[in-house]
Amino acid sequence: MVNTTNGGGDSSFRPAVPVAADGEEIIGVIANARKVKLFGASWDTWNIVVTSRRMIMVQMTAAMLTAAVAEAQARAKAEGKGFFAIMKDQMAAQFRYAVRYETMNPDMALAETPGNIMVENARITAINMKLRDTGSGEVEYTEFRMAVESSDGKFEYMMAEDDRYINLLKMVYGDKVHMPFGYFRVGGARLKFF
Repeated sequence: MVNTTNGGGDSSFRPAVPVAADGEEIIGVIANARKVKLFGASWDTWNIVVTSRRMIMVQMTAAMLTAAVAEAQARAKAEGKGFFAIMKDQMAAQFRYAVRYETMNPDMALAETPGNIMVENARITAINMKLRDTGSGEVEYTEFRMAVESSDGKFEYMMAEDDRYINLLKMVYGDKVHMPFGYFRVGGARLKFF
């Protein structure tokens, strides 16, 4: 199971794997992928659930995010946390929200929000990864543009440059995952040979 928190955490943690009636298992979740719209001016947030049979793209609506933040705020206040600790918990709520898909029945994840989509793993022909530097000024970070090509169409998302997500994709899709030319990462250091 892929730990979906952004940084830190015990990546060896593996909760009980949910198994659907047909034997489908959740392998991992790519948290908080963004589907850019309006020429990059805005985006929708998606969690990508990878199972032994399919890739399920689950949209996180504004209502879902609001509920997750409110729940985090209430929990932090009940625990007697101060202002900054409450803010930290609220900001982390979106990342923790994706963890619930690790133990959810895949069909329930697919049916959760109208507009969720899925592609059978066997119908995916390529997953092309392109590195992008994002942000401005002092807040800059690197992320991938993930283009999933399939018999059912092409799906593009921006996702964090996270070894756990790359390892998940490579484990399930193998040689169909195409990394940028010369890309190599060891721990926190990225090397590019080109």
